[in-house]
Amino acid sequence: MQSRNFWLPREVILGLAFGLLLVVPAIVFGGSQTIYVDKDASGTEDGTSAHPYHTISKALKNSDGGTEVRVKNGTYKENITIPKGVDVVGDSKKRDKVVIESDNDDKPTVTMKHDTALSHVTVKGGRHGVRILEDAKAHIFDAVIKKSDRDGIHIDSASRDKKHRVLIDKTEIKNNDRAGIFSEKRFIVIINSDIVSNGSDGIDLALGTKAWFENNRFNDNKGSGAKLTLDGASIFSKKNSFRNNKREGIEVSAYGAAGTIELKRASFVSNDRHGVARVARTAAGTRMFGNLSFGIGINASRFDANSLGSLSSIVKGF
Repeated sequence: MQSRNFWLPREVILGLAFGLLLVVPAIVFGGSQTIYVDKDASGTEDGTSAHPYHTISKALKNSDGGTEVRVKNGTYKENITIPKGVDVVGDSKKRDKVVIESDNDDKPTVTMKHDTALSHVTVKGGRHGVRILEDAKAHIFDAVIKKSDRDGIHIDSASRDKKHRVLIDKTEIKNNDRAGIFSEKRFIVIINSDIVSNGSDGIDLALGTKAWFENNRFNDNKGSGAKLTLDGASIFSKKNSFRNNKREGIEVSAYGAAGTIELKRASFVSNDRHGVARVARTAAGTRMFGNLSFGIGINASRFDANSLGSLSSIVKGF
């Protein structure tokens, strides 16, 4: 009953907040100064539209809080770190036209510090495609993250408040060698995105994570579509797909502490093992799955054609 009372106002509040972000993206990406980058330009470099910098890295060295770095079409073979308060934006608004490709696969292709944004680009290769640093708020919008040696997006820990939220919107995360997204404990929002065809799990979240997922596809991954931990979790979702994964649609672990995972209108279809696997990691964990739920009535989730069935019995992983 507590979960249901919490769900309704939270769903409304989050829906309004995310709708506002989608309607007015200029608020998110707008900056007080614009610096330009064009790899094909020649001559003087001062960051103006007439004399753009030739690399993103050079533009970022000359940026400070409130700056938008606008990148012309092309492939930029470099590893970049986005300074605090800076946005990197593909100029054409077509995410396949600006490619940031790792020049050193021992490092992330893109490293994001606090209050940064990345939009309308493709990120390719690197140790991780994107690494979001500890205590950093970040927004990734309309991007492709692919072919990294480890995680597509690797998120370090932070407080579970809005000031440190990671928002991933309208982003395709695919063909990375490990998880599409791996996150330590923090607040994460993922909407309108495809986390597909990754080398292990689609998404792997540490215990204690707070999250909202809406209208995403966690499909065709070589591990589970999602790997979640119930302990301390506050995870709510609506209209997500978990299809054709080589293991479970979702694997949920419990160690013995209370938490809530609620999945409304999800589709668990044609996964190679269970639609949802419940794994107790300790004896106490076997008693903690009461707050794992899948919606009722018009909000009920769909389970179909999973090889070992819809919902596993509680598996002892100890």
